[in-house]
Amino acid sequence: MKVIVASDPSNLPKLVSAAKSLSPEVIEAVSTEEVSVPVDKLLIADLSLNDCWTSALSEMEFDLMLLPSTRDFKEIGARVAARKGISYLSDAQELELGGQLVVSRMVFSGRGVERLKTPLPAVLTVDLDAFEPISGTGDPSEVEELKVDCSPRINLVERREREAEVDLSKAEIIVSVGRGLKKKEDLEMIRELASLLGAEIACTRPISADFKWLPEERHVGMTGVRVKPKVYLALGISGQIQHVVGFRDAETVISVNTDPDAPISEVSDYFIVADLYEVVPKLIEEIRRRKGSS
Repeated sequence: MKVIVASDPSNLPKLVSAAKSLSPEVIEAVSTEEVSVPVDKLLIADLSLNDCWTSALSEMEFDLMLLPSTRDFKEIGARVAARKGISYLSDAQELELGGQLVVSRMVFSGRGVERLKTPLPAVLTVDLDAFEPISGTGDPSEVEELKVDCSPRINLVERREREAEVDLSKAEIIVSVGRGLKKKEDLEMIRELASLLGAEIACTRPISADFKWLPEERHVGMTGVRVKPKVYLALGISGQIQHVVGFRDAETVISVNTDPDAPISEVSDYFIVADLYEVVPKLIEEIRRRKGSS
């Protein structure tokens, strides 16, 4: 079986790990620059636009193509599969190969697991959070420059990198706020607590998308960032499943809510029934006292 993995350089190690879980005979990679990954061949091309990716990948022969589950690559994957007339599945978290390819993925906002069978050839986008980067180091057995002739329907005038404030996926302690926060000015109190704890600040979707009190990169949830901190402190968050799927892998969850029946109580290791406006100042005071006496 021949597997092609294609993505930007940063995602290739996890895609190669996903591919190797199937023990294929051949793994080839396509990217925009040289990367140290143990594949049989690495193809490097100037692929700045989705049209170029689609054009290049559609010309290749493979049994299985793996792409990252990002917005752009979901579009590219669907277009490649449509051009070749083969199956396309998204957000794969587990791969098994028997008579057919079996793909497992989350459904109903993480409440269930769906298992789908598809014949090969097929195109999949992979949920990279489900895979660790390929262990050890290794270089491609062969590196080749790929000539791509594509005629994009748009002209790229300029590309600007967006500078995010924070990468929450690397945070060990997170203080997260929801609708229980009454006004934007009260974020100063949250920032003080986070500073004392050496934590990053996160939020639910309404805080970033509706109120715009915090930037989108601090939104944790199904449509935001997924995090795995050692401690996730949830303040004034009800615990709807759309948010919970974003921190479900946290080691310890501590939540504060005035509603004793709030859904977040079911996923918390420690649940405090109280107003965050009472708890946060006391936490700040106690942490200051302990730091002052140490």
